[in-house]
Amino acid sequence: MKRRLRINRTGETLISWGMLAPALILISIFIIFPALQSVAISFFRWNGYTEWRFNGIQNYIEMFTRDRFFYQAFINTVIFQLGATFGTIVVGFILAVIIDLKVKLWKTYRIIYFLPYVLAQFAVATLWGTIFSPIGLANSILEKLNLEFLQVAWFGIPWVAKAVMIFVAIWQYSSFPMIFFLAGMQNIDEEIYEAAQIDGATKLQRIIKITVPLMKNVISIIVVLQLILSFKVFTYVYVMTEGKPAGKTHVLGTLLYRFAFETNRFGYSSVLSIIMLIMALIFAIIYLRISGYGETLRRR
Repeated sequence: MKRRLRINRTGETLISWGMLAPALILISIFIIFPALQSVAISFFRWNGYTEWRFNGIQNYIEMFTRDRFFYQAFINTVIFQLGATFGTIVVGFILAVIIDLKVKLWKTYRIIYFLPYVLAQFAVATLWGTIFSPIGLANSILEKLNLEFLQVAWFGIPWVAKAVMIFVAIWQYSSFPMIFFLAGMQNIDEEIYEAAQIDGATKLQRIIKITVPLMKNVISIIVVLQLILSFKVFTYVYVMTEGKPAGKTHVLGTLLYRFAFETNRFGYSSVLSIIMLIMALIFAIIYLRISGYGETLRRR
């Protein structure tokens, strides 16, 4: 009997590995192998054409001690992360409240709010880049309103350019947390709200003292997810500013692209890719801890 059970378990294990094999092969080819290759290249000088030249940890030393663009890009990435995450969560929560309250035409609003999310980043960046160009719609509207003193070269001033890109990210991606918040709100028992209403609580008080505390776990998960999504920023910067002026709007993604494909420093760019991978793994671990998904897997 025991022998038969062992045979059955062995057969099930082989079948399981057989079903996983195609996915594991693809992951190894397209993720694991390139990651290991990046680690190896980071210890060499290579321009993509000639032979690899070993230079130890010089690429790492140069990046952390002499590369001012790296620290500027790192700070810009953090600024974008924090600004986009805070903005999308606040706006997404407000949108979810509006829809949850079932205001007039709330179903139409839900569709309209979600439309920007399904648009391609390149198309959105091109659209808003045109709007905020020196002769674009933004400056034209300010001129028509006799507010010429507010007209600026939106992408010529670093802090203004960063603010514009954060605004565009909030405009496009606020609907992502909105869906999660809306799902969480609709799972809250209506009797709790009714009891609070009987006690004289206003709608705002019910949101602050009931909705927000009961959705604490959802909010925590969304914060981490938004941090991960905003960490990968590339298209907005590449299309709108290309890192200008003077490289002061570069983020880690665009800086990596510049090192690899504009200056052909593939060994040096690999160092940056490893740093980004480590940061992404940290966010992933935080997400697993907060969501409890890792604990669920261990129990299985």
